[in-house]
Amino acid sequence: MITADFVSESGRLCGFRISGHSGYAESGGDIVCAAVSAMVRLTVNTISGRFRAGSEAKVNEETAEIAFSFDPGDERAELLAKGLKDELTALAREYPKNIRVTAH
Repeated sequence: MITADFVSESGRLCGFRISGHSGYAESGGDIVCAAVSAMVRLTVNTISGRFRAGSEAKVNEETAEIAFSFDPGDERAELLAKGLKDELTALAREYPKNIRVTAH
């Protein structure tokens, strides 16, 4: 199962940690994994590259995990991360055995 955990600081979304494998299908044919990967890459690359927001990404290929954080005061980054959270939540409603979204 993919676990997506969104982190807030002082009431502002400031990062997320996504880990695991969906287990929906074999590698190369897993549509849940592909959807999550595409959404996360777009979010991380836009926040760090296009917005040039202060951010940090830690990736562990072995455990299929990314931890990404950004400055809590960056409104554009927060809006984009909220969009990611909304889309992953919608995906979790469609595939509840394969992805779970939490926030704290």
